[in-house]
Amino acid sequence: MITDVNEPIKVKLIVGKGTVKIISLFWNSRIIPVENITYQWMTKNGIYPVFHFAVSSNDAIWEIHFDPVKLQWKLDRIHMDG
Repeated sequence: MITDVNEPIKVKLIVGKGTVKIISLFWNSRIIPVENITYQWMTKNGIYPVFHFAVSSNDAIWEIHFDPVKLQWKLDRIHMDG
């Protein structure tokens, strides 16, 4: 089952030497611990990059993105079994 969300979130992460490690997501008054980044990619909004991540947590895949122009993280969709 895929649920489209498209809502702002907060993200706890570690950045260093060209790498990003996402620790947890804060959404809907919940802290969602991130097990790992399963996939990452970049798109463009005009000339500006948008950084996308698929992360796993609690038997679900959470698609998120970071817009560096707006300095904003968003939860795009959640993929869950069932």
